[in-house]
Amino acid sequence: YLSAHGGYSNAYTDLEDTCYFFEVTYDALEGALDRFSQFFIDPLFTADCTDREVRAVDSEHKKNIQNDMWRQYQLEKELSSADHPFSMFATGNYDTLSGAARRLGVDLRERLLDFHAKYYSADIMRLVIVGRDSLDQLTEWAVAKFSAILSKGLTKPLFKGHPLTTSEMGKLIRLRSIRQQRSLDMTFALPDVKPFHRSKPAQYLGSLLGHEGRGSILSSLRKRGWATTVVAGRSPTSAEGFDMFKVTVNLTEPGMEHYADVVRMVFAYIQLLQAQPPQRWFHDELQRISEIEYRFMEKYETVTLASNLASAMQNRYLPPDCMLSDGVRLSGFDEELLMWVQSFLNPDNVRIVLAARDQEVELDRTEKHYDISYRLDAIPEQLMRDIHGKLEFEELHLPEPNRFIPDNLEVKNQRRGVAPAEAPTLLKRAEGLELWFKQDDRFFLPRGNVRLMLETPRVYESPLSSVLSQLFMMVLKDRLTEVTYDAEIAGLWFDISDTMEGVVVHIDGFNDKLLQLLRILLETLRSFRVEETQFAVYSRELKKKLDNARHAEPYAHVQTNAGFLNQTMMWRFTDKLATFELVTQERLQRFVDSLFEQTRVRMMVMGNFSEGEALAAADMVAALMASQALPEYARRVQRALLHAPGVYVHHARMPEEGNVNSCVDVSIYTGETADRRGRVLLDLVSLVIQEPFFDQLRTKEQLGYITYSTDRKCNGGLMALRLLVQSESSPTYVRMRIERFLRGFRGQLAEMTQTRFESYANSHRVALEEKLKNLYDESGRLWRHVGSGYYEFDKIATDIAVLQTLGRADLVEFWDAFVNPATAPWYTELAATIWSTKITQPTEAELERYPAAAIALHGCMEHDGAALALAAVAAFVEQLHAGDDEEAALERLLGMYTESVADAGSEEVAKALGKMRAASSYVRTALAMACEQAGAARQTNGHAGKGGGLYNIGAVRTPNGEWVFREAAAFRATLRQSGVPVPTRPLEPKY
Repeated sequence: YLSAHGGYSNAYTDLEDTCYFFEVTYDALEGALDRFSQFFIDPLFTADCTDREVRAVDSEHKKNIQNDMWRQYQLEKELSSADHPFSMFATGNYDTLSGAARRLGVDLRERLLDFHAKYYSADIMRLVIVGRDSLDQLTEWAVAKFSAILSKGLTKPLFKGHPLTTSEMGKLIRLRSIRQQRSLDMTFALPDVKPFHRSKPAQYLGSLLGHEGRGSILSSLRKRGWATTVVAGRSPTSAEGFDMFKVTVNLTEPGMEHYADVVRMVFAYIQLLQAQPPQRWFHDELQRISEIEYRFMEKYETVTLASNLASAMQNRYLPPDCMLSDGVRLSGFDEELLMWVQSFLNPDNVRIVLAARDQEVELDRTEKHYDISYRLDAIPEQLMRDIHGKLEFEELHLPEPNRFIPDNLEVKNQRRGVAPAEAPTLLKRAEGLELWFKQDDRFFLPRGNVRLMLETPRVYESPLSSVLSQLFMMVLKDRLTEVTYDAEIAGLWFDISDTMEGVVVHIDGFNDKLLQLLRILLETLRSFRVEETQFAVYSRELKKKLDNARHAEPYAHVQTNAGFLNQTMMWRFTDKLATFELVTQERLQRFVDSLFEQTRVRMMVMGNFSEGEALAAADMVAALMASQALPEYARRVQRALLHAPGVYVHHARMPEEGNVNSCVDVSIYTGETADRRGRVLLDLVSLVIQEPFFDQLRTKEQLGYITYSTDRKCNGGLMALRLLVQSESSPTYVRMRIERFLRGFRGQLAEMTQTRFESYANSHRVALEEKLKNLYDESGRLWRHVGSGYYEFDKIATDIAVLQTLGRADLVEFWDAFVNPATAPWYTELAATIWSTKITQPTEAELERYPAAAIALHGCMEHDGAALALAAVAAFVEQLHAGDDEEAALERLLGMYTESVADAGSEEVAKALGKMRAASSYVRTALAMACEQAGAARQTNGHAGKGGGLYNIGAVRTPNGEWVFREAAAFRATLRQSGVPVPTRPLEPKY
């Protein structure tokens, strides 16, 4: 229902609550509420669904095993008080659910039903409905749909005590991280501060300890080269009855060596705070900023609003009049309360966690769920004596008054009731400058948004220049922090980053002081001198970041590889690492000095500005940049790579050995992005296929936790239907399941009723017509049109007009023209696959000799613990015939396996046989596909690929007619490039 009406649903479980939420088109809300309520009233809880969800939980856990955030969180839980439920396993896996149920002799489904019957009670549930209907109508639906949920007379469960008692405090925990990182966490046990939601004492303390301006902890640490970030505040792992306060420091390599001095500095700042009364002027500044933020708050996604409010309503201390404002407003300076809360920040009430990949001491313990190596000691005596004594760091002092708090909040445009303009105005377009402007005519708030693209080809001309650009951005942001931190606190957000085309500067927030901040950014950018300490710190940080890229999830790696095979400008982390030895302070300074010698400025000014202010801002940018104009023909514009008809499969190994998952990303090309009718049809197909694809491969087959379909549109190039699955199974098997789904889905399209089609078309129309929520979103949409090179500001109106001409027959025609290999005249597919080191990857000779069905079956057997040679499996598959009895074929296969092992009666063999005989066994499915394809060649309508020359780059042709290659760069070099996007409108400047 949600899929057919442009919606989706999700849920999350926090420490105390589970929040279920959905989004749907406005005209389908009542039907969605009716269905949604039934889960709480009369859930099915079918037996097969229970097992599927356990496997989904297990898959999510396995996805997180190599995630340092989850690892440290679980270790902190395990090392808290065993008498408190906080110490329990944070998520769950197959063993702690189905395995434990089996060992205890209980029915897991019955336990689920008991849990639902006990806790899904109206008195501890909160409901939020956000819609465009009247409040009376929404209320009527709420009463009608949800009144059947019974109240069991419960109150929200309360947990006595604190997870961190005196037994857990005073400890130093060292743990080994997966990634190259060094972090220090100082956790203080607090009483429950949620009753003090108006004065927010933890926010006050966090703002001071986490301050980044002059005199702050971070400023002092950065000058020494010991840290790059400091974050302080109430821990998100707090719950009703207890709170925690955390100071988290991202350490450098020297900072790790001086971790004890970092702890001393944090306590020195705490002593500075405790030596004087709480600072009313600082609290008043925070309060003033919060009042401005609340008064001129922008709208955001309705589903986020609904879930946030539902969570806030569970806070029994929060009155209704504070529900919307709680996350923003601060009031009620309470000196006594602040002194009381900060008194808990003392040496006897702290626990320290040091996380790093390389630890200098032996880690003698192992956590059971994530296999974390760690060590638990008391905080060293000398350090304890020091932090109990008087500590002094002369450079530490309280913040200075914030000069970026806006004074003028007047809205310039008072012409309300006029339809907003859909396009910005091109004010100037001369050599070296392109200036767009749009005064706010939609939101009428004192906010502005300025975006700059400083186009310079040098930024991405080689892997080395890309590394130098990244490093420049890192040291630049570090230099800016002391000045710009106050601006961010005062409601001004900025980012400066390198892209393939140049350097992007983006500022958003209250317009009063926005252009002052822009001037500071550009002045610093153009006068930058690289300091030795900064270079040493951030060259190591960038090297660490590039090294850590190998630890990314398989789906991230496969997306990178797919991107590399689809666009002309892209350097991979391996390319950048290969050049890192050339990075020196002197080379970086030379690079910075020459980076902006020739530039082309693309600029957009939006919001509460006048046209004159926009022109003056452009003049300021030109004066500060002082660059020679970059000729139009010298611009570095991203182009797409064009694939010839055929099926191409990239095989790559996971660069990290610990991950059990592999991933497959299939792209089926569907024409050129500039084809307006084709892109709307692709949008519709993506919408229609999304839920069935997820339901079949994720929900029913449990192939992997990360499963989704989407589309890819390359400017100036081809567009494609994309399908991605991350799985523990063989990528060959996963690809075959994706292909099997696509073959079957054609029938679903053909059988779709006109009513069903119209619901999808209406969902897409409603999504296109969705109102912009805020200036940031509007500027982002318009900036994308400018950056694309098409300048198609009327794209939404164009797409809606096309949509109105389409019928369900057009979807089938589109599918047969591009997605169905049996009918598509120029069928083109690229599959990027990445293989876990836990899975045997077929050699080139095996790929050339054995069909995909044999490789997939072999991989599924290996997954179930049955080791049988690929040659033997392929010989077995060759003997299969279409229509063979699958059960008999399975038993013959299992017989082959048992004959091949030394001890057929062993427990391991019995376990493998049990897995393969299970009704949900992947081996069964792979065998069924092998029988189905017996004797049949892959159909691609005679266009399996004109790639004879691909043999010369090491590619192999499979029996299925596909080209498989490992060297992405070599394959990429064989592809043609697209042209540059052509504007859809004349670009005539006003001046």
